[in-house]
Amino acid sequence: MGAHVVDVVLQPIGRTPGVLEPPLAKYKPQIVVLLTSHQEYADITVQHIEHTWRRHVGRLPHVIVKIVETPWTADAVDRYMTAFDEAVDEVLGLEITQNATIQWHVGTAGGTNLMAIGSALSAFTHRFPVFGSLDQAHNPTLRTEELAIDIDLFMNLGPGFKALQKPRTMRIMRYILSHGPVGSSDIIKFIEGTKQNESAGRKPLVDACLIVKDKAGFWVPTNLGRALMAMMSFEEE
Repeated sequence: MGAHVVDVVLQPIGRTPGVLEPPLAKYKPQIVVLLTSHQEYADITVQHIEHTWRRHVGRLPHVIVKIVETPWTADAVDRYMTAFDEAVDEVLGLEITQNATIQWHVGTAGGTNLMAIGSALSAFTHRFPVFGSLDQAHNPTLRTEELAIDIDLFMNLGPGFKALQKPRTMRIMRYILSHGPVGSSDIIKFIEGTKQNESAGRKPLVDACLIVKDKAGFWVPTNLGRALMAMMSFEEE
């Protein structure tokens, strides 16, 4: 019997709790983490979960509230990320998540701009998928669950890190980052291998969206590829 799946939504919340409705409808989480500057914002959001949005979920989710006061000061992002880490630890300590496969969903819409930045950086650090919530007023034809949109860049974090654990693939990525745009023939010369060697080493980078072909047909790093290499303390060869 396989492990059960637990969906967790981590959502910054400000004066407009409606940003939580789309992910509730789409992911139907068993656990919801609210990161907010005031307890009253969390209380109103919980009331919506229990009443207004009750139709979107099966059983009512377990709610965790983390207060990040004055989320507009210079250290707000750092404090938000600390609260985020604490919430992750709390989720991992719950009985429902023991021996479970956890599917994390991190929201970036809601609260102040600095809270959104903190949420995105926290997701990047933990390699969690990220979603944004569209405004229903500007998207009247979409169903509620369609207003929560997965952000592909973050969805490729895990595969990207995994790809870069392979020595040959990492070596090719370093070469493209340092010398790109480059062609496949350039990579073959660099690794002193065959076309098959080059293809096998490059394919994980393509699959994880770390490199793409430019208009001239040469390989260049994507923004995700650059970001991951920076995080992994890339040093030019």
